[in-house]
Amino acid sequence: MQQIAPALAPHIAPVVTPLHQVTPERQAAGERLVARLKGAIEGFMFTDPLMTYAWSGDASSYRLIPAAVVLINSEDEVRAVMAAARAEGLPITFRAAGTSLSGQAVTDGVLAVLGDGWRRLNIHPGAEQITLGPAIIVANANTALKPFNKKIGPDPASQATCKIGGVVNNNSSGMCCGVTQNTYHTMARLRLVLTDGTMLDSGDPASCAAFRTSHAAMLDGLHQLHHQVISDPDLVALITRKYAIKNTVGYSLNALVDYSDPLDILIHLMVGSEGTLGFVSEVTYNTVPEHPFKSTALVSFPDPQSAGRAIIEMANGGIQLTTGVTAAEYIERRALETVAHLPPMAPLLPWLTDNSPAVLIDVTAPDAATLDREVAKAVELLSRHGATHVDFSTDAIRSHALWDIRKGFFASAGAARPKGSIMLTEDVAAPIERLADFVVDLRAMLDDHGYEDAVIFGHALAGNLHFQMGDDFSLPGSAEKFDAFSGALSDLVSLKYGGSLKAEHGTGRAIAPFVEAEWGAKAYGLMHAIKHLFDPEGLLNPGVLLNPDDKIHIKHLKVMPPADELVDMCIECGFCEPACPSQQMTLSPRQRIAVTRERERLRRSGEDPARLKRLDDDFQYAGLDTCAACNLCSLRCPVGIETGTMIIGQRAQRRGATGHAVAGLVADHRGSVETLMRAGVGLADAARTVIPAPAIEALTDAARRLTGKRLPRVSRALHRGPGAPKPVPNRQDPRQTGFPVPIAQSGRPSIVYFPSCATRMFGAPATRYDLLPVPAAMLALLERAGFDVVMPDHLNGQCCGQPFQSKGFPEQAASVGGDLKRELSSLSDAGRLSVVTDASTCAKHLREFPGDAPVLDSAQFLLSQVLPKLTITQKLPTVAVHHNCSAQRLAEQPMTEAIAGACADTVAVLSALNCCGYAGDKGLFVPELNAHATRFAKQDMPAGCTLGVSTVSTCASGLSEHTDVPFVGLASLLEWASRPLH
Repeated sequence: MQQIAPALAPHIAPVVTPLHQVTPERQAAGERLVARLKGAIEGFMFTDPLMTYAWSGDASSYRLIPAAVVLINSEDEVRAVMAAARAEGLPITFRAAGTSLSGQAVTDGVLAVLGDGWRRLNIHPGAEQITLGPAIIVANANTALKPFNKKIGPDPASQATCKIGGVVNNNSSGMCCGVTQNTYHTMARLRLVLTDGTMLDSGDPASCAAFRTSHAAMLDGLHQLHHQVISDPDLVALITRKYAIKNTVGYSLNALVDYSDPLDILIHLMVGSEGTLGFVSEVTYNTVPEHPFKSTALVSFPDPQSAGRAIIEMANGGIQLTTGVTAAEYIERRALETVAHLPPMAPLLPWLTDNSPAVLIDVTAPDAATLDREVAKAVELLSRHGATHVDFSTDAIRSHALWDIRKGFFASAGAARPKGSIMLTEDVAAPIERLADFVVDLRAMLDDHGYEDAVIFGHALAGNLHFQMGDDFSLPGSAEKFDAFSGALSDLVSLKYGGSLKAEHGTGRAIAPFVEAEWGAKAYGLMHAIKHLFDPEGLLNPGVLLNPDDKIHIKHLKVMPPADELVDMCIECGFCEPACPSQQMTLSPRQRIAVTRERERLRRSGEDPARLKRLDDDFQYAGLDTCAACNLCSLRCPVGIETGTMIIGQRAQRRGATGHAVAGLVADHRGSVETLMRAGVGLADAARTVIPAPAIEALTDAARRLTGKRLPRVSRALHRGPGAPKPVPNRQDPRQTGFPVPIAQSGRPSIVYFPSCATRMFGAPATRYDLLPVPAAMLALLERAGFDVVMPDHLNGQCCGQPFQSKGFPEQAASVGGDLKRELSSLSDAGRLSVVTDASTCAKHLREFPGDAPVLDSAQFLLSQVLPKLTITQKLPTVAVHHNCSAQRLAEQPMTEAIAGACADTVAVLSALNCCGYAGDKGLFVPELNAHATRFAKQDMPAGCTLGVSTVSTCASGLSEHTDVPFVGLASLLEWASRPLH
């Protein structure tokens, strides 16, 4: 059989560019490409220095600045980008979540980013299959399947962030996936677009028939490759052996052995092709069982060898199980040290010696009896191999906590690296029967090459180990050191152990120079032939997976200079991004940090003042104005980095004398400001009774444009608030009695109630339920529950200081908040009484900047102290719940849902948004942030829902506007549900 020659000189080739700039030629080509695409692309397109730098990095150690960034939402847009890139001689890289660890999702050409148009999810009858768009986050797919006790096979540690497009293109696996439940083996159907614009749907007979005709030559080429392989027993044996363990090095050559129909070969070659062969627009998975009964243990061993021997036996010869031990994560002693401070680790610490690894184990089963038997078998096995501490538990909270630690190792271990260094990571695999020796040799090799800080962990049942270490590539000799290490690693893994240099992270730029060494010349030639059949021009992601440059793995390496102590630990993994309301509108937390680092680097080096000024100027809107500063990113970050706090600090640095003067004036006259705000909103309310709301909004939008958006917008969902409620006289108030009275004297407990300024200024929309405003509802509930209420005499203008803090005026925040703290301290008798407030944002701020009195948020207080004393008299059929950012950071979601559940038969938690982006007054001054953050909220609303709840009035306003369902305060709903019926 004649061998098909590889493509030797594709006309679109990667260009090596300086790290911090795009060549003038590429810049011009990117601008021409954007001009070509005007009218064909609905989403954003960027060529400016700020946004192209923001998109220059993924989770790997590489950085390339794209000539253009384009958001794509349809197959037609994919075709348009391909045509424009071809005309301009630019390569294309497709990007899903950007959690790639080998440099697959960066380019100096066109970065085509997946937009909202690819968020399709359809569960088939019986949940035996699920069809997914490439922008679906893996964890969201599994959440949808959970009620059916099903999941998709791939389960990467980044599943709360990574998207299906990346999972398919990297053939990602994970904790429990093994070698049999990855995309290659569980895929039922694939829909794709080739470089010539042809769409192929492998599940559509008509599409397949048309493709067999139109692409007969391509299919014939694949048919020849298949016969070339099966006629070579040595090649078949090599391919079979390589895929008996996890392997993502090079193309999926097993497709040439496993299938004979060239159409089947084609779609399976797409899996793991890292965006170099075509664009995957949809995939259908065969689901796998997710047994509901599980027991988890973090088991310590005296040494790596004993742990390795236990894992070898648990691995069942490499056959993946769904009952019994389904996951075993090896964690070496040095890795354990980086998380030893976390509470779930405490029970293990007394059992650890200087050389003790641990193994995190899951045992799963379809029922409780089977689980007990499987756990007993596991305990016997572990004890026989010398385990020093075995503590299986079915406590789901503990299990999630332990797995969160394991899934966050990439970031948490990365945070332990020296400042200014970057995180390097590799994942390798060896035959499972050699795991014990492999662990020891890998540790020794890391130490021998000067990476003593490296930590090792991994999916041990599949012989798959991850390791990571830090290095500073701004220092002389660091790249050469890493190059020497990479060569030694190739020899150890590929030659000594016959393993995989990349088990599940994909080849990328990191391993491209070592593919031939691992596979040999014949198999490597097959890979070039495959690339030539699919992409003869080299249009798609050139230099990734196949690369003639034997030093590409040490080029375009990131530098991460210290820029801000709040974020210097960040390794740019991207775990934060799904929580960010401005992600894919302007910048995400990862991108804000990356750009901040580059600005700081330019400031220190002085090398390009003009570029620094452009970055600083453009960062005002993209980085500062459109950041909600909600810090939900910190909840996703394994090390709790608060990018929002960094942004607040940068806002403060940019505030000039005029800004501080205005803030001081507002702080000194906040009572008048509150009155004016309520009057202004009331005027808009009144105007809407005689002038249509759209006309008013058009007028105010015109005024905003004329004033550079310095005026707030008028929202039809924002209404005049009730103002300050009048204090209710009671004998417990020390101002009325002259001295504090013990609670027992009246028989009624006392509580200090502080109605927040937002609740006083802004009211709820009209509903069909005759609801009370939040302050009146709180007073009614407190009376109904038997509390004496103490309130400040002069509420108008009283503020916790949070609005000043978030805008970058910490001095005014301290002054305003200090006045309130002193007032609340006096009313609470120096903390003898608790304080309850009705806005989560206010409660959170008062806890972070505490006074004498303990502060409770309304959800916490109403659930624990009020609801048990009420009688529910009426219920809604359904209520929607949004957990605003402060409520999430206070971990109040269960409390809010419990109260809502008492007031409605069905509670529908809005899962399509995190922070709503209203962010205090950003819904008035930057309304596009609120609109972007809530763009899926309407489709998330259950049919027939007529009311929603939130614990912040401004958030409720933004949700009311964008869901067309009125959102009200939690207290208003509870008061209605417990209102006595006459």
